[in-house]
Amino acid sequence: ILRRRELLPQIEQPRSRPDGDEVLSALGLLLWGLVKKVVIADTLAQLVNQIYARPGSQSGLSLALGTVCFAGQIYGDFSGYSDMARGAARLLGFELPLNFRQPYLSSSLTAFWRTWHISLSSWLRDYLYIPLGGNRRGLSRTMANLLAVMVLGGLWHGAGWTYLVWGAIHGVALRAEW
Repeated sequence: ILRRRELLPQIEQPRSRPDGDEVLSALGLLLWGLVKKVVIADTLAQLVNQIYARPGSQSGLSLALGTVCFAGQIYGDFSGYSDMARGAARLLGFELPLNFRQPYLSSSLTAFWRTWHISLSSWLRDYLYIPLGGNRRGLSRTMANLLAVMVLGGLWHGAGWTYLVWGAIHGVALRAEW
């Protein structure tokens, strides 16, 4: 998710052919993204699908393992796709921003959302949270804004109750951190 100011200047200026270092860097991003997607995410998906196919017959430990593996799976999918997009763009002479900055090493949920899907998180902040008033209208309004943005972020991922609940849980958790 790019802003006009990030991409349009790159489109408007003439591009030269990437040099050898740029090509190697781009191929490295493409390969690393492919490894994250195919080797990590798809492998974890097989285990996750097996565990979640019959959750009632699983032990608590198996369900916990499935949840941790699912976290790795979605990171591998999203981060892998982002790296592949950055590599392909670099081959074409465009530079896309880093979209994942080690989110699972974050010290808080707030820090997590600053490092996970950075382009979406910043879009939600700039186009929803700040126009709603951000943190400028008192604590209760700030908390309502956080909750609203996370619920809408959940709905952005899909039009279903699970996405709405996921967004609400994250909104409540972010509120609790304050």
